[in-house]
Amino acid sequence: MTNAVPIFDSVQDLIVREKPETPIFCFSPHVVQDRVQIFKEKFPGITAWAMKSNPHHQVLKAVVNAGIRHFDVASREEIDAVQAVCPEAILHFNHPVKSPEDIEYAWKIGIRSFVVDCFDEVNKISKVIKANDISKYSAATLLIRFYDQNVRGSDHYNFNVKFGASPEEAVDLLAQCKKFGFNVGLTFHCGSQNLRPETYRIMMHTARHISMSAFQGEHQEIHRLNIGGGFPCPYPDSNAPPISEYLKEIRLGGIEHLCELMCEPGRFFVAEAASLLTRVTLRRYGDNRLYINDGIYGSFREPSYVALMPPARAYKADGTPISKLTTSLQPFQIWGATCDSLDGLSNSVYLPNVIQTGDFIEWGMMGAYTIASTTHFNGFPPAKLVQIRSLDPWID
Repeated sequence: MTNAVPIFDSVQDLIVREKPETPIFCFSPHVVQDRVQIFKEKFPGITAWAMKSNPHHQVLKAVVNAGIRHFDVASREEIDAVQAVCPEAILHFNHPVKSPEDIEYAWKIGIRSFVVDCFDEVNKISKVIKANDISKYSAATLLIRFYDQNVRGSDHYNFNVKFGASPEEAVDLLAQCKKFGFNVGLTFHCGSQNLRPETYRIMMHTARHISMSAFQGEHQEIHRLNIGGGFPCPYPDSNAPPISEYLKEIRLGGIEHLCELMCEPGRFFVAEAASLLTRVTLRRYGDNRLYINDGIYGSFREPSYVALMPPARAYKADGTPISKLTTSLQPFQIWGATCDSLDGLSNSVYLPNVIQTGDFIEWGMMGAYTIASTTHFNGFPPAKLVQIRSLDPWID
């Protein structure tokens, strides 16, 4: 394949024409367009994109082409990547813990929106502002990230552990930052792959309580409430509610707030926009072990520690689909490409019992937190990306 991104009609077309020896991400930009459009039409505020979910250049271009202009970034590399594709982008440095050097870098290129969850982080930002001869803290917007130990939307991730102030701490932080002269706001994250839509409304109500307590009844509003991401992908057996239920709860929660609302989906925009094509490097007959040319050090990092298994379908080596309807299925233990004995999927995968060495497996809903976390461990390079005009739907 050339350095340019090739375009194929379908995954089957890719197999027939290329017979790829390495894993391939099969990306369909129009899916991103469709997902973004839902939020542009139904979310009552600003829709940003969480860059961390998939930083690939082609994915970023698709998000920009879909109309997104606000981006959640966490590092210099993410900042540079967004600006290279969309110079007019509005960047929000929403990582709650940042190095002084990264804050300085962000400030000098014009970033004025930051997330904090403690006074030490506020002090780091204050020092940068003073060093740049800015007399007014109102040049910056600080969002206080808070959590509620009694509210958790995801059983896969606990976002209340690493970051966040308690509601009581958030009241103090918000009040003090307001006194300093910052534009202030609040933010929370219910957890990735959130399966409880009502958690957004509950946390938005908590945000209202925090702001009223911080301002002690004065008629003041926070500048912005960022409700984070966490909107789910319909993985098999996930029982994810439809996105309409989340947006309904958010609109109800927004009734209490007169400030600007923001969200930052990641997974929801890109997960279903890509499949991963892998080749079977060995089928062991006599047991259920199946080896593929990708694994937990590549595209399967997330399924190795949370129960988010992608759907799968098989193709013969010549590209012919192996139908699950006409072929008996059996559970296979999937092992990755490296020589590490940890390199395997935690759950068995049901595939046609006729699958053999040299056949292909397409893994669906692999557009999020895959490319973002790949490594070169054992000398195996990350999967390359191609564009697919149309991905076949996944039907249980």
